[in-house]
Amino acid sequence: MDEAIKAGKISVIANVILTIAKGIAGILSGSTALIADALHSLVDVLGSALVWIGIKIAQKPPDESHPYGHFKAESLAELGVGLIIVFTSLSILVEAVNNLIAGVKPSFELYALAVALASAVVNEALARYKISVGIRTKSSSLIAEGKHSRTDVISSLSVVLGFVLVYFGYWWADAVVAIAISILILQTGSEILKNAVDVLMDKVDEELSVRIKRLVESIEGIKSVDFVAVRGTWRSKIVEVHFTVSSEVEADQINEIIGRIERLKDSFPEIVKIIPVVKISKEIRRIAVPVDEEDNYVGDLNARFFKIVDVRSGRSWKIRNDFWNAQKMKGYLIAELLSKNKVDAIAVKKIGVGAKNHLKSKGITIKLVDKLDSLDDVITRIKSE
Repeated sequence: MDEAIKAGKISVIANVILTIAKGIAGILSGSTALIADALHSLVDVLGSALVWIGIKIAQKPPDESHPYGHFKAESLAELGVGLIIVFTSLSILVEAVNNLIAGVKPSFELYALAVALASAVVNEALARYKISVGIRTKSSSLIAEGKHSRTDVISSLSVVLGFVLVYFGYWWADAVVAIAISILILQTGSEILKNAVDVLMDKVDEELSVRIKRLVESIEGIKSVDFVAVRGTWRSKIVEVHFTVSSEVEADQINEIIGRIERLKDSFPEIVKIIPVVKISKEIRRIAVPVDEEDNYVGDLNARFFKIVDVRSGRSWKIRNDFWNAQKMKGYLIAELLSKNKVDAIAVKKIGVGAKNHLKSKGITIKLVDKLDSLDDVITRIKSE
């Protein structure tokens, strides 16, 4: 990471020199394109400074207020770079269009041409250096800066072409080149903004999520992997894994499974933390089925009876629902009734929010079942889910 900070410092110094040189040459020669290129370099100065600050903050260790670390600071720096680039490109575009309409004619000066050529060479060297260091240190903001420096090469060479065309009498070439440069800068800024926003909005790394899920699914004792999400920057990623185990799995084995999931980060240098979330599946032993007097499935808590089915033995019996027409606290009273009969799950066609919460508070699982042909059918369907 020290190498990334060093690269940021070198970039700032180089771009300060280029900004001053191109700004003076552009003003003296009256070249909108060269002034635009100078502003482009000024953007690099501000961008490099933001990257430098972002990397410094991002490398701070997690603390009580930031338990997941400070890695998003680098993305905030990247966001700042993108906003500056977009604003600058729009300013250049407006100025160039105005000069084209007004017919402003720049003068051809050899020193201005030499400054533009020197800028192209320096920026190409900077681009290669920053991208190389960014890849080694896995710094997304430094790579973004390197790509931006490469657009400086194109813009400086465009300025050179504009000067040549101006020399041959095509006065409008300078403004046209400035417009082209502004569009190029705008495109680069938009890409950088998108990358930064993706990280700040916790966009999931789908490819790595699939790889992690496959590895977790191969761990013995896991019944199902319910959710895997990988988020973060290219260099620092956090993984959240939700999985289900059977109620028969011992606590020691669950701890072992969690440990194996956490150790998966050792195989992925970019992963800084894996958060396992375990869910223990509940074994359903008794099911309540709302029925009428003829034992027809009603699927509603307004039913006057419940058929209680013992899943293991297949034995069933009917109980009266004395609260089917209760005006107050119906959900609570029925939940109490079913809990006293040791019901683990209830089959219903529909259920209100209040009643749903009361049943869940008693540990009763709710199964939405539109149609039942028999009591055996409810056992088969609920056990298969």
